[in-house]
Amino acid sequence: GVKVLTLPEEVSPKQFIAGGCALPTALHAIDRAQIQIGDVVVVQGCGPVGLSAAILALLSGAGKVIVIDKFESRLVVAKSFGVDETLAIKADDPRQHIERVLELTNGHGADVTIEATGIPIAVKEGLNMTRNGGRYVIVGHYTNTGEILINPHLEINLKHIDIRGTWGIDFSHFYRMIELLKRHSDSSKNIAWSSIISRSYTLKEINQALADVEQGSVLK
Repeated sequence: GVKVLTLPEEVSPKQFIAGGCALPTALHAIDRAQIQIGDVVVVQGCGPVGLSAAILALLSGAGKVIVIDKFESRLVVAKSFGVDETLAIKADDPRQHIERVLELTNGHGADVTIEATGIPIAVKEGLNMTRNGGRYVIVGHYTNTGEILINPHLEINLKHIDIRGTWGIDFSHFYRMIELLKRHSDSSKNIAWSSIISRSYTLKEINQALADVEQGSVLK
């Protein structure tokens, strides 16, 4: 059936749009991640879903949140929300960010890694930056973008990694998103959700908007 939610006075339409479908999707991923207080959390990808997941990881009590992306502009936004470390992917050294994660975690890797890229190779990389006994949550693959080669023994079984898929959202995630936006709308608990929106476009500029998103020149 159809379910209807009303926006409370504390939540502006712009804040709701900033959350959009990305924030409830990230909520679902955080549920699956089961973050514990003090956990080191790595988020692969700093689009709307990845950034939302990083913010929610902080709110969930993560001891350190590390965000990885190839666009420096997105990482600047992540820093403004309080993430601890940002790592830019270097095309000439694709393993550099994996090694840096291990350095930042004293060689152990992340307790929780959340994939929010939609790029198959990121899954293999993510498994290699997750600690033994850690949790790996895949949220970025909403469509079939191809296959990768994984060593089941070395990258999963030997490390005793728990891999969790995250598919879609339901009414409860939207409801909780609104409650979250409401709680953090006052000055003492404010999270500037609206700053996720890099630029507004008219309907006539829709093709330009899509092109800008594809090029990574805007976050949302």
